[in-house]
Amino acid sequence: MAATILIAAAAGVLYVTQNFITTILVSFFFAYTLHPFHLRLAGLTKRKRFSALLSISIVFLIFLVFVMSVINALTTEVLELSKNQDYFDEAASKFADQTSGDFFDWTRSINDDHTPKVIAPFVGGALDQAEEQIGAILAAPGTWVVPEVLPRARRIVTGFADWIAKNLPILMAQFGVAILLTYYLLVDGAGSVEKFLELLPERATVRLFLSELNAIYNSLFNVYLINSLLTGLIAAFVYLFIGVPYPFLWGMVTAVFALMPLIGTSAVYVPMALYYLIFQDYLRVAALLILGTIFLNVFPENIMRPALARAGASIHPAITLLAFAAPIFAIGVMGVIVGPALYGFVLAAYRTRLSIMEEEAGLAPTPRGPKPPSGGASEGLRRLGRRARDSVSRVLRGRL
Repeated sequence: MAATILIAAAAGVLYVTQNFITTILVSFFFAYTLHPFHLRLAGLTKRKRFSALLSISIVFLIFLVFVMSVINALTTEVLELSKNQDYFDEAASKFADQTSGDFFDWTRSINDDHTPKVIAPFVGGALDQAEEQIGAILAAPGTWVVPEVLPRARRIVTGFADWIAKNLPILMAQFGVAILLTYYLLVDGAGSVEKFLELLPERATVRLFLSELNAIYNSLFNVYLINSLLTGLIAAFVYLFIGVPYPFLWGMVTAVFALMPLIGTSAVYVPMALYYLIFQDYLRVAALLILGTIFLNVFPENIMRPALARAGASIHPAITLLAFAAPIFAIGVMGVIVGPALYGFVLAAYRTRLSIMEEEAGLAPTPRGPKPPSGGASEGLRRLGRRARDSVSRVLRGRL
C-alpha cells in the first residue's frame, strides 16, 4: 500500500509539472554550464549566493541581447518588405539587365580582341542573338519572383512576429522560473548530489560513473558551448567591423553553427560572402573570407578549443555531431540540450562498464582523457586568457 501511494504521488507530481519539464531541463543545463564560473566567483567573493546571482546575470544578458536583436531584425525587415511593390520589380529588372549586359560586353571585348577578323562578325551576330534570348530569360524571374516570393516571405516574417508577441509572456514566465531554479541549483546543488549518493548502493561504481559523466558533459556542454559562444562573440565584432547588418544576431547564428562539427561557421560567412559577391561588393567579400577564415575557423579550432578541451574527455567528432544535430529533427530546439545529455549518459555508462571489466581482469584502466578538476571550464578559460596575454605582450614588444 505504501508503494502504491508513493507511485501515485510521483505520477501526480509528474502530471502537474509536465508543462515545466522543458523549463527544468533548461535549469539543469544552465546550472551545469555555469557551475565552473560560480565556483570561481565564489572563491573570489566568498559569497555563494552573490556568486550565483552574478553567474545567472550572464545568462539573462545573453537572452536579453538575443530577444532584442530578433525583435529589431523582424521589425526592420517587415517594414522593408512592406514598401512599394514597384520598387522591387524595378530593382530586380535593373539587376537582370545589368548582369546580362556586363557579361555580353565582356564577351564582345574578347571577341573583338582575340577572334580572327573572318569569324568575328559571325560570333558577334551570335552574341547579339544570345543576348536577346538570355536577356528575356533573366528578366522573366523578376516578373514572378518579386510578386510571388516577397509577399509569402512577408507573411512568414509577420506570422513569426505574431507568434513571438503571443507567446512572449509564457516564454518570459518559463525563463523566470528557469532562472530561479538555476539559482537554487547553483547554491545547493552540490550538497544535494552528495546526500543523494548516500542513499544509493554501490556508491563506488556510481561515483565512477559520475566521474565519467562529468568529464563527458564538460566536453559536450562546457567546452563546445563556451567555444561556440566565444566564436559567436568574435563573429559579431567581425561582422560589425565589416558592416554586415544585424551583427549580433548573425553572431548568435554563427555560434549555433559553431556547435556542429563538420559544418562549422563557414556555413554562415561563406553564403554571406556570396551574397555580397552578387552585388559586386568585392571588399566585403574579401574581408568576410579572410577574417572569417582566421578568426572563425583557424583561431577557435587551433587555439580556443585545445585550451578548453584539456579539462574534458575525448569524444569522437561523429558522436558530437549526432548528439547535437540528430535530436533537433526529433524533438525540436530542445534537442540541443536533451541530445548531448542522452548521448553523454549512454557513453558514460559504456566507459564505466569498460573500466569495471578492465579492473576485474587485472588490467590498468584505459585512459580516456583528463578528469575535469573543480571548475574545469574556468581552468580552460584562464589558460586561454594567458595565451591571449602572451600574444598581446609579444605584439607590443615586436616579437610576434
